[in-house]
Amino acid sequence: MGCKMLTNAVLTYLNRARHPDHSISNLLHIFENYKKLKPLVHKIKERAEIKLHTKICNVQLPLLEVQDNEARIQPLPSVLTLTKDQTNVKLRSSFRLPPDPKLFLAIVSDFIPLDRFSLKGESPIGETSPLSIDELCNVPSSSWILIEGVSGIGKSTLAYEMLKQWKDGTALRRYSYVLLLRLRNENVHQQWSQSPDVAQLIEECLNEQYIEPPEIKSILDNKGHNLLLILEGYDELPKEKFEFQVNVFQKLKSHFDNAVVIITTQPSLSYQLTGNILFTKTIEILGFSKSNQDRYIEIALKNNTDKIKKFTKSIVSCPIVAHYLNVPLHLAIMIEIFSSGTKKLLPQTITELYESFVMNLICRSSNDQTLHQNFKCLPLEKISLRNHCKSAYDNVFKNKKHKIFFDPRDSSIIGLTQKKSRSAVEIPLLHFTIQEFLAAYHVHIQNKPIEEKMEFLENINCELPTTMCFMTGLITSHENIQLNENNYFQLNLLHQLMEINDEALVSEVLKNRTIEVSRLSRTLTLQDFYVLGRCFSLSSCSWKFGFTLRGLTCEHIKMFVSGFDDVMPQSQQHPSLEHIVLSLNPIGAEGLATFLSLPSLVLRTISEFFLRAASLKNNDCFKDCITKFEHFDALKTFLFHDNEFKEGEQQQLIDVLCHGKLKNLKKVSFSSLSPHECFTLLSQSHLTHLELYELSLESVEALLASLTRCMTLECIELYQSPITEGIVERSLRYSLPDCTLNELKLINCEIDSHTAISIIDAAMHSPTLQVIDLSDNVIDDEGGCYIASKLCALYQKLLQNPAENITQLFLQHNCFTEESITRLTEELVQLPYNFAIHLSLQWKDFIETECRSSPATNVEESSDDNENDLILRGNNNIKPNTEWTTVQC
Repeated sequence: MGCKMLTNAVLTYLNRARHPDHSISNLLHIFENYKKLKPLVHKIKERAEIKLHTKICNVQLPLLEVQDNEARIQPLPSVLTLTKDQTNVKLRSSFRLPPDPKLFLAIVSDFIPLDRFSLKGESPIGETSPLSIDELCNVPSSSWILIEGVSGIGKSTLAYEMLKQWKDGTALRRYSYVLLLRLRNENVHQQWSQSPDVAQLIEECLNEQYIEPPEIKSILDNKGHNLLLILEGYDELPKEKFEFQVNVFQKLKSHFDNAVVIITTQPSLSYQLTGNILFTKTIEILGFSKSNQDRYIEIALKNNTDKIKKFTKSIVSCPIVAHYLNVPLHLAIMIEIFSSGTKKLLPQTITELYESFVMNLICRSSNDQTLHQNFKCLPLEKISLRNHCKSAYDNVFKNKKHKIFFDPRDSSIIGLTQKKSRSAVEIPLLHFTIQEFLAAYHVHIQNKPIEEKMEFLENINCELPTTMCFMTGLITSHENIQLNENNYFQLNLLHQLMEINDEALVSEVLKNRTIEVSRLSRTLTLQDFYVLGRCFSLSSCSWKFGFTLRGLTCEHIKMFVSGFDDVMPQSQQHPSLEHIVLSLNPIGAEGLATFLSLPSLVLRTISEFFLRAASLKNNDCFKDCITKFEHFDALKTFLFHDNEFKEGEQQQLIDVLCHGKLKNLKKVSFSSLSPHECFTLLSQSHLTHLELYELSLESVEALLASLTRCMTLECIELYQSPITEGIVERSLRYSLPDCTLNELKLINCEIDSHTAISIIDAAMHSPTLQVIDLSDNVIDDEGGCYIASKLCALYQKLLQNPAENITQLFLQHNCFTEESITRLTEELVQLPYNFAIHLSLQWKDFIETECRSSPATNVEESSDDNENDLILRGNNNIKPNTEWTTVQC
């Protein structure tokens, strides 16, 4: 792979990231899939391991003085020595466990450890592995830990299990006190203000959670030493309370500097916290793995083999829901519905999942078995469903947290989590996701046109995408839904469309559009690709997919094709796929074969197909793929370089591209081609643009000697391929005068001054050449001064009537000194404004000084995001209204 190009791509990726440390972790996790890059990943991890020993793990807040604790923070030993054990045992026995958040599901009381946590910013960087509660909390004093996860993934359950295991003495034994603050509770809301009394709040919680509470004074005196404080549910604070987070955290830092603080939240709000706090660990809960799901099902169905088989078989008929069963709440609800005894089919969408669950709760609480088994036809007034929906709506959108009260006679089974008021009276409260569903249902049952409903929810779509999903899922076929005209689609929109259990309506929505899915800000999941494939199959529009460096594997491609194939043939439409980028993703030959299994009607619509560095190699699986490329009738651009082929192993693919039906093919890229493969590409094709990498000396000579074989070729780009003076003299000198090239780009090809001089001499005899790129080579002052002396000759050429003049010369990243730069700026005096030389940014200050003393050259900075260079332009016949300005970097 081209090291310089890869480095530039990585730097661009990191510079645009909201959280660079997270991006580095994701990047290394992707690189680990490439065998060649594994040693590099290990070196980076080792360096990170060394630096972590001197990292100051302190909370950083605005206007807050941070002490340097480097001297006293040391890595914790793997086995902790317990001190004051008798005191700790007494405190643990005095601790009152809060209500179990799983209490009202009454399905599985066991804690199912999650197989995978993704540690970001923790050494080793990007590691994804099982993590115990002890390992999670094994941090120095004064550390803050962020735990994020989607609604229902198990954040509250994890917090509860921390308390339980500490009380049982099975984990967290180093901590003398553990304290839980559920941020949904009103006593927390009272103190979450501009002037919070944090000490009083902690004292209240100690008195509430301990039979014999420790003295708050002793804890304050020790600055919270050996205290583990869990702030659960930051996302459940009223929105107007978010602005006071800095005030609260400053007080916590001031009073409990030595405590370890854990905050749980949904990912959508984590940016509010990471902007003000330097977290020692950021942990993302990924939910149940397949083995977790199987274990949960076994426990829930009491190891009844027949029921387990029946349930597992039923799930297959619910592909949309099945892909969301990594969320424990979804799996629990699915089992609850399955076990309810109804003969209805299991829900097909997440909206139907919550419909069925809420209907079951209401039917049980009303003790009325005659209720209709369709949620949308329930007698709303009879069971006060309207009141529940209105309360949930107020809670979700109007921040009236205290308005969620239910009749105590039927609320014992309608809640999933617990909430406490100031009077410490337990009030059942619906899980936030169920509240979102009821809030969406409240909007849905309003007597308003669908356009008004959707317009209302679009305003809050960024904050509450789940509500938008439910709202979309409640739409029926007689209602019309329109999406905005923006071609850039958020994946959330496609997930929302999948909530409509009406394929005809989805097809109607996705008709006659151009949809571009790219520039994604989050990690792509298998569920995302299933939904993409399904929406793609149901559409009759044009799609563009851009997935460069997204860590995609063969499994992602399989899920895309699975989603496509799961649509019934009678419902499948005729989508077109204009553009798909799978570069820098280790999909392998199996992933490519899976993608090429799509119907030929789809493959014939692809005009741009990028497979750079996709871990492809010359195996039997790849050989079976080659003939499929004959179906790519519309293909115009095909990028295939940086894969794992040797010389001669791509001949069969080149034959298909050149001799087949691909009459529209204009641009291709390859690497490591043999001389015969280079000859075939030029002599048997109608290409206009050729991009080649890592060619041998023999292949380079065969390529340059064959330029006249392809009279449609306008641009050739050659990278990381050695070019010598002899090769130029034997090939390029004779082919350039008779070929049709407009652009000659020889980048990072070990070109020295003698070779550069030969290239410049040959270029002066080309009637069509306009651009020469010799960047990233080893040209010194000998070549630089010669090029400067030939600038006028290059522009005018040594021909009586050249078709085109050379107007662009790229010389960045060569071995020039001030002598070459001075000569180049001096010679530009005689050239017009449209003649430009591109140089490295390192010469900015020098050129600026030269131009101030003799303003004979115009200097600009490249506006291209992918280029960092200076542009020097001629000053003869100056462009109108152009004035000299200082270069800004």
